[in-house]
Amino acid sequence: MKKAMILFMALTTFAISAQDQQDKKQERNRWHQNLSPEQRAQLQAKKLTLQLDLDQTQQAQVNQLLLKSKKNRPEAPKNRKEMTDAQKFEARIARLDSQIAFKSEMKQILDEKQYQKWEKAKAQRKPHFKDQGRKGRQARG
Repeated sequence: MKKAMILFMALTTFAISAQDQQDKKQERNRWHQNLSPEQRAQLQAKKLTLQLDLDQTQQAQVNQLLLKSKKNRPEAPKNRKEMTDAQKFEARIARLDSQIAFKSEMKQILDEKQYQKWEKAKAQRKPHFKDQGRKGRQARG
């Protein structure tokens, strides 16, 4: 009985802790969604400046590129399930084309060392996002 009670308390503590972490993450996401495209671009440019040690001209160019990218981003469909296969294909092609253009412009702005560092950081983030997506889909059932 004692072991069962200890196990129950441990599981309850774990569940409460996990819920608290999820609440904090949702709060950060809500805050980020309330920012304008200009504010988002400026924050991301500042982060890249710290990460890649950009000079003033590079920082301004990256900020402009990010701003253009944020403003030209198409609105996400309200219900993706209602999209036809052709619409999904076109949306995917458009997104990939914009990513290719963004990458080539970043390559022009950054020097070789900075570009390699940016690519490496980008590659390290990808598995993290993939894992989050799987967890989210599993949790929704």
